[in-house]
Amino acid sequence: MRSFLLWSLVASFATAQEGSNLDRFNYRGTEGTDYGPEDWDQVSCSDTENCLGWPDAFEASRGWSLKDNFCRWCPAGSSSCGTHHQSPIDLQRNRAVPGDPDENECIDVHWMAYYDSTCTWDTLKELNAFSVERHALKVVQPITETTSGEWEIACRDDSGKRFGRIDFSKGFSQWWFLSHMDFHVPSEHTQEGKRYDGELHMYHFYSVTGAEAGIDNEMASVAFFLEAYDDIPDYPMLNRLICQWREAEEKTREECGLPSILTEYPGCFFYNRGHTDSAVTTQSISNGQRKLRTTSRNLRPKVKSVHDIILQNHEQMQSNATFKPHKLILSEDDHAEADPDFDWGAFVAEQVAKSTSSQEHRELMNYDHVGPWFNYFPLVDVRTEYYYRYSGSQTVPPCYGRHIGGSRKQTNHWRFMKDPLRVTQRQIDEMHRLLKERIAPLDDPLASCQPDTAAKVNEDDPTKISVARPLMETRDTHYKVFCECIDWPSKWPEDRAWCEQGFMDRLYTHPYNFQTDGF
Repeated sequence: MRSFLLWSLVASFATAQEGSNLDRFNYRGTEGTDYGPEDWDQVSCSDTENCLGWPDAFEASRGWSLKDNFCRWCPAGSSSCGTHHQSPIDLQRNRAVPGDPDENECIDVHWMAYYDSTCTWDTLKELNAFSVERHALKVVQPITETTSGEWEIACRDDSGKRFGRIDFSKGFSQWWFLSHMDFHVPSEHTQEGKRYDGELHMYHFYSVTGAEAGIDNEMASVAFFLEAYDDIPDYPMLNRLICQWREAEEKTREECGLPSILTEYPGCFFYNRGHTDSAVTTQSISNGQRKLRTTSRNLRPKVKSVHDIILQNHEQMQSNATFKPHKLILSEDDHAEADPDFDWGAFVAEQVAKSTSSQEHRELMNYDHVGPWFNYFPLVDVRTEYYYRYSGSQTVPPCYGRHIGGSRKQTNHWRFMKDPLRVTQRQIDEMHRLLKERIAPLDDPLASCQPDTAAKVNEDDPTKISVARPLMETRDTHYKVFCECIDWPSKWPEDRAWCEQGFMDRLYTHPYNFQTDGF
């Protein structure tokens, strides 16, 4: 086994610790210490065990220092920020057009090869890996503390314990490991000016420390658009996830002494416990808080991801000179070389066959007939290898990714797939509802058992919300490129058919691997 120290110096603020730990962020506007997008740079964090405002505590900063909140307000259409690489941005295909003033050659030479973790569907359910957060719908790759005080992935199968991992082309000779997934509605990024119905981020941390790599390059997001179409069935795997988020919602309401939600989602189990038209009342909250005092030991433990551990190290190191930072254990399997004889063509064919056969099975409650579970399912279901590549930041505080002139240090590396995952409107509507009607868990220090969401409600349609950071102005320092057919041949038959079109046709007239006219 190989162990790596998780070093982090995340913040050093003058505010009182308790106050800064209660800082939060939202997508509406600043309300006291719940900061709107223009003021996200004010979201501070000093006690990393209890900090509310930095939801993604990346494991990334092993061997270098993460010292500040890097959020800057650089909205599209403004030049007030000067040089920066804040995210999200508008993704444009003209980077691939020869002779275009913004042409920027893609230097990648192969697809992103990916290998599954040992986290099965049943293990993720058992470890409460599905959650409704203030800012996103989340699926975590759980980690657990060993008897020696180190941390490792919590999932074991017959082959052992292993993180999901992905291989980036050009500039990264080692693996990136999967930490968690966030789902946002609507999309944060746009493509050629089009905003999509949703966006999925698969967050990764680098397997090499900053000291070893010589550059602080340890954060990455593989991302996907979600778009609702009226001529297709539901996206099966998203239905399965929605059922788990609804189950997490139900468990929170039950712990709070609140009735089940009134809204059904056909295919998911319908909870009718205490099913009335009752609103959240002061009395019901009080009952829930009394329940917390008597049953707190039985509350669902909040699952940790690798990203959470680094912030915990920071607070202890600030106050305790003898504190030894938590270590993350990566197994030899995590660092094993890829099998050179692995038949990716056969893998692609197998995944296509599995997705087809699962649709032919009789339907089970909570869509348990869908599968089998594969932690990199979006990369299979999107049916393309081609993507945008750019250097940016996180899209939630502390917006890791401060630009340093002439350097690629302190960057969140984005790989954004060109095609959207196709979903239905009812699926998007349910994601909006889950985020809009979120109830804070019993042990929340600010809003226990009360409605609590970071979402901005759409004034024209109150059933719609937004948990999308506003678009940021694009700069040369984003180093945007678009990687497509001329850069490497794809294994997906859909890609190969798309690549047979004329260059400008496939870029703009029929931009996806399925039939559309424009974006």
